[in-house]
Amino acid sequence: MTTTSPRGREAQPSAIAAPRQTRSQQGLVRMLLAGRELIEASGNLDDLSINDIVERAGTSIGAFYRRFDSKDSFFEVVQNAAMEEGLGHVRETVERDPAWRSNDAGTLADAVVSFYVATFRRNRGLYHASLLRASQCKASWDAVKSTNHEVLALIVPRLVSALAQSRGIKAAGNAAQSLEFEVRATLQMILGMLVNSVLNDPGPLSLSSRQLRTWLQIRLRRCLGLPDR
Repeated sequence: MTTTSPRGREAQPSAIAAPRQTRSQQGLVRMLLAGRELIEASGNLDDLSINDIVERAGTSIGAFYRRFDSKDSFFEVVQNAAMEEGLGHVRETVERDPAWRSNDAGTLADAVVSFYVATFRRNRGLYHASLLRASQCKASWDAVKSTNHEVLALIVPRLVSALAQSRGIKAAGNAAQSLEFEVRATLQMILGMLVNSVLNDPGPLSLSSRQLRTWLQIRLRRCLGLPDR
């Protein structure tokens, strides 16, 4: 998931007008929360109406259009807020969770899978809606990819270092580049499986399956040459 702000998030100020009053701010927050809940429930922006949003938020159509140009611009703001929230969560987790400070590659690999499975489960509807919009040539998935670049910038160096230690090699020069490619390629495979599970749920890799996390943890360990738990 670089440390620069995603282009999608850079565009956010133009998609939403700054509220001038506290009451207006509260209405905006309620609309964003209502939109997030409705999008998560439906997984498809086409099934969501502005009437649904304002009715759930207890605001009005006029209040919506004072803030947003369209339902698409509203979705972008909701999505960007979710990405910021998720990025803040992973930064906090990396700093506080002992598993992320471990030098054991297997422990780190398991933690990475647990993080991604939890993230996809929490954002299942939002991701599904975003992928459907992306299939219509709209760049909605770019915000998710950009956020993932930032997450990978936090994850990959730790996993590369632990993997080098487990193999008794120095993570420097060509060896470091080789290990980084191995880690990134394997994580891309895991992420691809999760994206596929969003689009093709229900299936053997259903996000709701109790087996999913363990199954992916085993796959990641084996791809990285780590022993099963």
